[in-house]
Amino acid sequence: MADPRRAADERYAGGSYPPRGDGRFGRDDYQSWDGAGSDGSFLPGFRADDPRGRRGRRGRDGGYAGDGEYGEYEDASRGQRGGGRRGRGDGPDGDWGDPGERRPRRGPVRRLAPWVALLLILAPLVGGGYDVYSRYESKYHPADYAGPGTGPAVTFQVKPGDSASSIGPELVSLGVIASSRALVLAAEQSTNSAGLEPGFYKLDHHMQASLAYAELLNPKDRVQLVVTIPEGKRVSQVVATLAKDTSIPQAQFQQIINNPARLGLPSYAKGKVEGYLFPATYQIQPNESALQILQAMVQRYDQEASSIDLAAAAPKVNLSPEQVMIEASMVQAEAGHTSDFAKIARVIINRLADHMKLQFDSVLLYGQNKFAVNITDAEAAIPGPYNDFLNEGLPPTPISNPGNEAIEAVLHPANGNWLYFLTYTNRPSVFSATPLPGMG
Repeated sequence: MADPRRAADERYAGGSYPPRGDGRFGRDDYQSWDGAGSDGSFLPGFRADDPRGRRGRRGRDGGYAGDGEYGEYEDASRGQRGGGRRGRGDGPDGDWGDPGERRPRRGPVRRLAPWVALLLILAPLVGGGYDVYSRYESKYHPADYAGPGTGPAVTFQVKPGDSASSIGPELVSLGVIASSRALVLAAEQSTNSAGLEPGFYKLDHHMQASLAYAELLNPKDRVQLVVTIPEGKRVSQVVATLAKDTSIPQAQFQQIINNPARLGLPSYAKGKVEGYLFPATYQIQPNESALQILQAMVQRYDQEASSIDLAAAAPKVNLSPEQVMIEASMVQAEAGHTSDFAKIARVIINRLADHMKLQFDSVLLYGQNKFAVNITDAEAAIPGPYNDFLNEGLPPTPISNPGNEAIEAVLHPANGNWLYFLTYTNRPSVFSATPLPGMG
């Protein structure tokens, strides 16, 4: 049977087509391809908007190998020869694409996207692990220096209630230790059960924390001035000693003595400092002022007076607390030995009872601001509130700063009828109810 399509091709191979209205093609209004009335609304085998104008033959890959002026094109995505059209769905809307259109390659962002995602997942894990490691190291292996350190030394104050954790940051800021945690570990590992003692300590720079902590526990490493004020010294002598040992100008001490309102003196002192700077050994810190030192001495007196309950004990011997301190200062100034204290206290009582003038050289010399063993007749003739050769009764204030033994002697005097005495430093003193040889 003859192929009608082949027959049609042979019949019209010359390029001419039957006139319009040929019933063999099923359209009565068919126009020639070259006719003026052609509007391109229909081309066999093509969409109305396909620009290629004629249908090619189907290639192996489903495309069309065009003939005539369009020829063939290479399918770049498959590496095969394709037709003049791309397969359906290759265009931007799933339709036929442009003849020269190539499949787009993956951009750099799309290629990096999986790695970026992986990085975003791993970053928190790595960061968290490093944070845990850092915390572990800082807790159990904190930063620390090696060795005893180097100069220059710094003076560091440990205050009451301080601990390794509270002083650590300041030591770090001073450059003494490398980290607070290192000092805390040193305290935890220390075999010394004693805690930190308030005071000042000299420490070097860049010290190993354990060595720095050991120095803070050692009382021998404490920086302080030790000043001893003997019993029986006048205020003027006390101030001179303090100025010499502390290098604080004597004028600063004297200014406070002249204006003692801030010293905290007992009310019965009546604003007079003499007698109330208690003699003792004081540990003076490097930064203490003249006021603080004198305040500490008055506070020490208050402690001693409270320990013997002076306010209650004085009336038992018919004295006020002020009178006790005046007599104690006289006993302290006149005695050659502590064994003389109670006897001299009895001499004072007996003379006052007999309305005798006390005639203590120490009292007269105090009033004249002199230091001597004996007085002259000329000195005894100079009037003044402290001239007990001319005046009866006790002097207006203490004449020295007595210690505990002298105060106790006045509160517990010896029994005897003594009115006179001669004291010696190298042999026992002599007491008598009658004048003694050598007395003026």
